[in-house]
Amino acid sequence: MPAAADLDALESRTAFREWNARSPGQRADARRFGMLCAALGINPEHPAPTLGVVGSKGKGTTVAYASALLVEAGLRVGTVFSPGLVTNRDRLRVDGTVLPIDEYAALLDRVDAALRTLPPPTEGYLGPSGFFLAAGLAHFADAGCEALVLEAGIGGRRDDLGRVGLTGLAMAEVFLEHTDLLGGTIAVIAGDKVGAARPGARFITHLAQSEEAEAVIRKHAEAIGAERIRVDAGARAPYADAVGSGLGGMNAAHGMLAARRLLAATGRTDVTTDQLRAAGGRVSYPGRLSRHEVGDSGARVIVFVDSAISRDGFENALAHVERETGAPPPLTLVSVPRTKDLTGFRAVAARLPGRVVFVALERVHLHYPERSEWHGEWATAADLTALLRAAPVVLAIGTASFSAEVLRQLGVDTDRVL
Repeated sequence: MPAAADLDALESRTAFREWNARSPGQRADARRFGMLCAALGINPEHPAPTLGVVGSKGKGTTVAYASALLVEAGLRVGTVFSPGLVTNRDRLRVDGTVLPIDEYAALLDRVDAALRTLPPPTEGYLGPSGFFLAAGLAHFADAGCEALVLEAGIGGRRDDLGRVGLTGLAMAEVFLEHTDLLGGTIAVIAGDKVGAARPGARFITHLAQSEEAEAVIRKHAEAIGAERIRVDAGARAPYADAVGSGLGGMNAAHGMLAARRLLAATGRTDVTTDQLRAAGGRVSYPGRLSRHEVGDSGARVIVFVDSAISRDGFENALAHVERETGAPPPLTLVSVPRTKDLTGFRAVAARLPGRVVFVALERVHLHYPERSEWHGEWATAADLTALLRAAPVVLAIGTASFSAEVLRQLGVDTDRVL
């Protein structure tokens, strides 16, 4: 069984090989994903019934709850998370469980061997998310999966998910992000994300969006002949008992609704109310308002971890901590790039009565603010071990990569999420 360091080296040599070797300014080549699938002997246009998930925030929760409901309906379900909760191995799951390490390592070698048969990547590289998506499709075909839930990396039409024949698309909240890649307006970004659904897709579900984003979604659904289902507070009501409240509850309800629509689109029997509740109870998804306790009995620390990257998400997390503990957190650890809602985060942090520390991770390719853009304490990943035990209650909030690092430091088991 490969050790953790050996697994990191294997991933670098396989999934990240072309990305690591890319030239300055070089971008991904959309053709290489299809070429890799062909080399693996799989046709991404005709996988098992497939739900794609796109959006700026909330994709992971949508994916988890959609997968849980499909499993509860009796299907064998292949899921791709992008990124993984803690490690890259977390990305690929069958019925919510990661591959055994030896099987995962063999899959990486198999996909890399296929990739090496392609012409050199002179016109652009295959990114890691495309590599893992192709690996997932190959593994799920071998495993006999009857339904797939696939999370996009960045965008939709430009993402390798846009080369998969989707049965339906679930679109989480959309806001300005990755403007250098996706475009400089909400309308353009929404168009890229919803563009993952191509002619042949049966439906598009989406959370309530800004007026300009909804106009784009509506126009695209009409153009490809897909049913459009807007998931608002009223649509959430049937799932309230199963998914809880708050922003996460809305994304969870969206995932369940989209999964039910996938069942209907493929002629399968709808789930019962009891199955809805059971599916909600299946999900254990660390990093989404999850609570963890560390330390010995004499000095227990409660750590809340959330992957919010907007002002509303930050406010929601703080309200959750106060409901759970009776007070605001005495220590809040924040890690959010300037490409997300940095202004909103600053405004919320400025009024907190407790200590706030900005954590900048090493070895992640995020555009963190300058020190002049975030006043106060700063720290790095090396400081997290001490910070996570520096107050009786800690809120750690920021990007998925930050949540992953915190969960890793806490030793949270993420092998199974359903």
